[in-house]
Amino acid sequence: MKRLGYIRLLYQQAVTQSHSPAPLNFSSVLSFHDVLEYFFIVAVDHLGNPQGLSLGEKFVTNIRKLRAPDGDPPSSIQVINRIGDVRNRFKHHGSIPGPEQVEDARRDATMFLEGNCRRLFGIEFSDISMVHIVPQDPVRNHLVAGRSAADADDLPAAMAEVALAFDRLISDWAHRKYVPGTAFQKEAFLLDASSYRPPRRRIETFPGPSDEKIRQATSSLASSVKSAFAEVDKELETVRDLLRAQIAGIDMGGYVRFSMIAPRISVAHGGHRSALHGRGKLHYTSENYDLCEMFVVDSALRIGHRDFKLWMPETDGDWDQAREAMAANGGRLPDDVR
Repeated sequence: MKRLGYIRLLYQQAVTQSHSPAPLNFSSVLSFHDVLEYFFIVAVDHLGNPQGLSLGEKFVTNIRKLRAPDGDPPSSIQVINRIGDVRNRFKHHGSIPGPEQVEDARRDATMFLEGNCRRLFGIEFSDISMVHIVPQDPVRNHLVAGRSAADADDLPAAMAEVALAFDRLISDWAHRKYVPGTAFQKEAFLLDASSYRPPRRRIETFPGPSDEKIRQATSSLASSVKSAFAEVDKELETVRDLLRAQIAGIDMGGYVRFSMIAPRISVAHGGHRSALHGRGKLHYTSENYDLCEMFVVDSALRIGHRDFKLWMPETDGDWDQAREAMAANGGRLPDDVR
């Protein structure tokens, strides 16, 4: 299932690429061919098919030797030739595919995968879950629960789990990370969501005037200033969330759509996190759940590739432990806490 999940991920990426404007969509032809070839390799490994197959031969030759458990060859084999011809002309002869060829490649690849996945693997292609390739265990657990809820048509529960999955993903990535301040502004930009606290502004009090009307006007002005600061803080917190996702390498276009649809996460004083369904629930559909799930899977893979742990003693005031670690490590601070 992990390898099938990877195949579906490659397929979804190729589909997205194929919908891009020309010439960005041209290379999707290469991607669709790679998806079909990898699908074939996994099928051979899964079935243990000994029909004179040799991975050293051409793909279009090997695919005709493959046999499903029912003894027959895969259906729609002709699409391999069509996509292969376009791919070879593009890759080896410089013949750039046109819009119709890109659409044909998407249609043919979809037809082949959907027509043969159940026959070869016993599962519909659309039922393959990509959550198995998520490397972060807590995130994957939320996605598994979300997929189960979606399969049971409980979309509110499914969307809550996918929102919690992304919240856990970005929170774990941001833990103990910060962007240092400048030489003149020492305050660091903290990426860890749990460490964020709204600014503690104070408006100095002054003696109230004796005139009642002036006193009322002054009180009204102070109240307006406090409300304005509160609105600014809310906006800054939203900007901070956007910056954290951008720094983590998240696809920002996908993040905006995900944020508009998925529930917001509320954190109680004890640290318990729960999903709050907002206006996005008006768009709760199976298709939108799939998009949100795909976004979290894609984000998990991006973050997993770029994640790191760096021990900065000032974050926890653990200088004594740091000195001991440096003494045991040849004078250099280890990257992570020991």
